[in-house]
Amino acid sequence: MPRAPDPQLEHRLVTAALHLLDTGGLPGITLRSVAREAHTTTPTIYERFADRDKLLQSVRQEAEMELVAAVGQAHSTGGFIKRLVEFSVQYPHRFELIADAFGFRLAAGQPMPVYELLKEQLSREVGVRGRKREQLATAIVSLALGTTRSMIAAGTGTPAAKELHRTCLAALQLLLKVFSQSSHNDS
Repeated sequence: MPRAPDPQLEHRLVTAALHLLDTGGLPGITLRSVAREAHTTTPTIYERFADRDKLLQSVRQEAEMELVAAVGQAHSTGGFIKRLVEFSVQYPHRFELIADAFGFRLAAGQPMPVYELLKEQLSREVGVRGRKREQLATAIVSLALGTTRSMIAAGTGTPAAKELHRTCLAALQLLLKVFSQSSHNDS
């Protein structure tokens, strides 16, 4: 009698690939290594994913959903960015996977749940809408991405990384103040 398909297999494969990403970066994710980590076979992976790129797409989506959960509870834009940077520094390979696709996805109009959450937060907190909200959100994401890359390069937990984080949050407050004043002047 044939074995019943494992309904959790796809999730196990993505979880295994995330673990490999965290420990060895993108080069550590091969279909063979994922199969070994998930206690299955390479042909079984091909039953769920056409190729490594499709698997990585699912890994990126899972990493994004975990980031959404991390930032989603923030009550302010400052808290949102603080959590985003801290998560990204904690998981630098996930950060690279997500960040490397940001510009392409923005230009292509593809869904970006973290970016959408940030825009919603900005509408509530600063009251900006439309083009100004897009400009502010893009400026904030650029600030956070640059800060995170610099913190990772400086070495997480170092005085330089802590200063970069502090400076990022101070710059964020200035951006929010300028756009808030601009929004009130437009009213």
